[in-house]
Amino acid sequence: MLNTLPSAPATRLHRNPAPAPDTRATVHHEAAALPPAPRHDPRCLHDHELHLIGAMPARLRIGSGADEEVLSLAPGTVVLLGPRLPHSLALEHRSPASGHPDGLVLRFGEEPLRRGRELFPELGDAQPLLARARQCVQFVGLGAGTLTRLRRIETLSGLARFSEFIALLNELAQWTDYRVLAGAALPDGGADEPGRAWRIHKALDYIRDNYAEELSLAKVGAIVGMRANAFARSFRRAVGQTFTDFVIGLRVAKACRLLASTRQHVSSICYEVGFNNISNFNRHFRRIQGMTPGEFRARQ
Repeated sequence: MLNTLPSAPATRLHRNPAPAPDTRATVHHEAAALPPAPRHDPRCLHDHELHLIGAMPARLRIGSGADEEVLSLAPGTVVLLGPRLPHSLALEHRSPASGHPDGLVLRFGEEPLRRGRELFPELGDAQPLLARARQCVQFVGLGAGTLTRLRRIETLSGLARFSEFIALLNELAQWTDYRVLAGAALPDGGADEPGRAWRIHKALDYIRDNYAEELSLAKVGAIVGMRANAFARSFRRAVGQTFTDFVIGLRVAKACRLLASTRQHVSSICYEVGFNNISNFNRHFRRIQGMTPGEFRARQ
């Protein structure tokens, strides 16, 4: 049976009978397989979710209709999903026939970490990781020690669990081999009035549909009825990235999919996803992925 996590009921289920989870805790764990829920429930994730895929592969669905993409995640894969991801992005775990899934999900909110940074600036080292999580991050080649630490958190409680979680967060924040799976993030919108949040949603839809065209702050701002400076500030506050970084990241993500699924020449992919010269494409690709397009294709 396939179960969709983002639209699952709020009740937390544990692998073995246990007392109700402490709602004051910073990080919670649960079994990866949850009761079935409607695929297109309009709710979004409100927490970060760190998934360890169990003995059976999982599927990540991105988009809907003709634009839907389905990615297969192998057993042992670790994926981090950020809050406010769109409901069209769903991670589905498949339960073993035994009915005892060995997958694991850790849930943690962003607010406790934000407040913690005010007292412990070192927590700011995790901010780039949490920003990438808005586009769903798959960690590649994590060592056995990191996976053991992830599972150990399930057995701990209180300060011991929090301490182990911070150590895990540090390891993931320093891990440089990762893939961004979703081509676009959804704005947080928590601090914006509804009208402004709606404009950012509309802008993101336009960017996703036209990422290969020439895009500018002024052009997209005008489409959603905002001046360039105001649009730039609202976009960065909502999405966690500048307009330019977001567009470049989306184009690189699209290029990664083409590199992995087609035999197109790198220069052809460069222009297809919206870059205007190959050197610019290679520079941004290497900055984001940590390798050249050719090296990325070879790893696939």
